[in-house]
Amino acid sequence: MPLPKNDVPIYTIKLPSNGQTVKFRPFLVKEQKVLLVALESDDDDQIATTLINTLESCLIDKINVTKMPIFDFEYLYLQIRAKSVGEVVKLKLKCHDQENTFVDYDLNVDEVKLDKPISVDNTIKFSDNYGLIMRYPTVKSFSKAGSTTEVNLALLKDSIQSVFKDDQVFDTDDVSEKELDEFVESLTQDQYNKVISFINNMPRLSHTINYKNPNTGKEFKLNLQGMKDFF
Repeated sequence: MPLPKNDVPIYTIKLPSNGQTVKFRPFLVKEQKVLLVALESDDDDQIATTLINTLESCLIDKINVTKMPIFDFEYLYLQIRAKSVGEVVKLKLKCHDQENTFVDYDLNVDEVKLDKPISVDNTIKFSDNYGLIMRYPTVKSFSKAGSTTEVNLALLKDSIQSVFKDDQVFDTDDVSEKELDEFVESLTQDQYNKVISFINNMPRLSHTINYKNPNTGKEFKLNLQGMKDFF
């Protein structure tokens, strides 16, 4: 007689960006093993690919998580992780005034919040009749390796939803990568700074930890923010 199928609990959350209700199940053991291997690899592309595949497997309603704003993706991961292996993440925090001194810290993922409200103004105007409609970058752009400049360019391109000029609107999903590259490279420094400002001011998952060296009493502050700090 075959073993019975395992009953897996189903949970519901609302995404921060739009309040959409999402149903999910916890990680399975086989998924947890693959995820741990990826996280230990320190390979950004492998980590991003594994996270994407794992989250999509855990969602009951099929959603393309690569199109989610990065903070929705981060939030969803933390919630699934909490229901899979527990709400508490055990950390070892380094005391920078003494070599090889660490402090144990239990981080409750329920305490991690968005550090700023969702912006409702996603229009960047270069002139009265010319500018960009922006969207928040996704996990795909955060997996790009390279210099700071290359990463910023990947984020910038991912964040441009459309370009408008006079009565015409050009959706970036309908143009080639080469054409988008050429457009971005043609921006003036002032225009580029406006776009980067939108990206730098987007909401991020954030949590500040205050701790101190038990030997010296020296106090430290650690600010966890964004995808890599929580993964």
